[in-house]
Amino acid sequence: MPVDKTPNPPDIAAALRSVRWLLAAIIGLIFALTRLGETALVGLRPTTPLISALDPLFWGLLAAVAVWGVLSWAAGQEQRYRTAERRMLDEVQLAHQRLQVLYELNQRIASSATLDEVLDYAVTLPHELVGARAAAVILFDEQGRAFIARSSGLTEEQLTAARSAAGLRLDQPPPRKPETLTPRGAMPADLRGCLILPLVEGNDAPVGWIECYLSDPRDPASDASGALTPELTSLLITVGGEIAEAVQGSRRRAREIASLVALEQAITTERTRIARDLHDGVAQSLAFLRMRVALWEDWLEQEPERLREEFDALKVNLRRQIEELRRAIFALRPIELSQLGFAGALRRFVSEFADQQDWDLELELSDLPPDLPYALELAAFRFVQEALNNAAKHANARHVVVALRVVDGGLGIVVRDDGVGFDPGAQGELPGARLGLRQMRERAAALDGRLTILSRPGQGAEVRVWLPLRYARESAGVAGERVAP
Repeated sequence: MPVDKTPNPPDIAAALRSVRWLLAAIIGLIFALTRLGETALVGLRPTTPLISALDPLFWGLLAAVAVWGVLSWAAGQEQRYRTAERRMLDEVQLAHQRLQVLYELNQRIASSATLDEVLDYAVTLPHELVGARAAAVILFDEQGRAFIARSSGLTEEQLTAARSAAGLRLDQPPPRKPETLTPRGAMPADLRGCLILPLVEGNDAPVGWIECYLSDPRDPASDASGALTPELTSLLITVGGEIAEAVQGSRRRAREIASLVALEQAITTERTRIARDLHDGVAQSLAFLRMRVALWEDWLEQEPERLREEFDALKVNLRRQIEELRRAIFALRPIELSQLGFAGALRRFVSEFADQQDWDLELELSDLPPDLPYALELAAFRFVQEALNNAAKHANARHVVVALRVVDGGLGIVVRDDGVGFDPGAQGELPGARLGLRQMRERAAALDGRLTILSRPGQGAEVRVWLPLRYARESAGVAGERVAP
């Protein structure tokens, strides 16, 4: 905290104490001499020689005692006033310094774009707040495990020794309020105490704590027993809440950025797939038809009877390309999860897709949990969409089954058709073959899930996907709002 450079006013009480004896003696002497003068001028004679000798001395001593008493009382009053004034100035200065700390804290937090910047500043605060010689910032990860995120003032070995001497462990929860710990053993680097500052905002769960290692366990803002004063406790609680909010905000922004990146990657992948399908399907077919049209111009004169067969083949080819374009257009439609809910949007998509392909559809969604996170809903929707696209392009199926249910602590997705089937092992050996399935497998692995393909030539195909609900719940805060791609 800043050092007070205000000059001290003159100490009037000390001045009064230093001159009271001299003034008392002078006034006493004056009174004694005055009494002698009065006696000589008036001509009064005391009754006895003893009274004649003691009378001036009595009045001089009485005057000296009175002056000394008045000056002592004035010095005491001045000292009490100075003490009260100094205490008030100290309180005002301390409040000003703490407001400066809070202002700087808010400014630094507002300007910190990443969690690293927040932690770099948080580890310096113990020195400003309580004069700590060393500090360590402990945070909880997404699984609730504590880890040392930052430390300063001590080496790794010294920090381990200091934490052991203070009885601190990473597997124990922090206190709800700031607390001073008495070491159970000798601490390194002449340290004699540790202050625990929990990082918690209101009644929320703590995000971690700060360990402040002190040379003297009694802070200037502590009482005689070393316990924290209410003022310092209130300041530390406020600081801990601000840092906790900053940590949570930084993590939230990081998750949002990661979600946006993943969303952009998913959109790019989807667009690339659709562009590739259009290029390999519709574009090549139309290019082939353009070459055939050049032959038809010659056949008009030479072989007109062949044109009927060509037109029949053209109608079949055009029907196939129209279906391919419809699939591509259907895939480009936005997912209506926010308007219809996951089950409603999936039911509409699958039903419309099946009608478009003239499939006999069997849909099972009755066992879906009501609280699926959006990240898992979006992933499941994409898996069903990709599996149906593959079935429409390759299976030549008549009956399709789509089922989603909870299996072994995860969401199980099954898409089965009665089409021509294929050999998954043989397909995997062909470069570029079944690219959609490979992308589905990579996406499942990225979500800590798994994908299984069951198929044989002539016996249909079944796509099975399993996604852990644990992962979904941990990443449920990735997107604060549901954004449809």
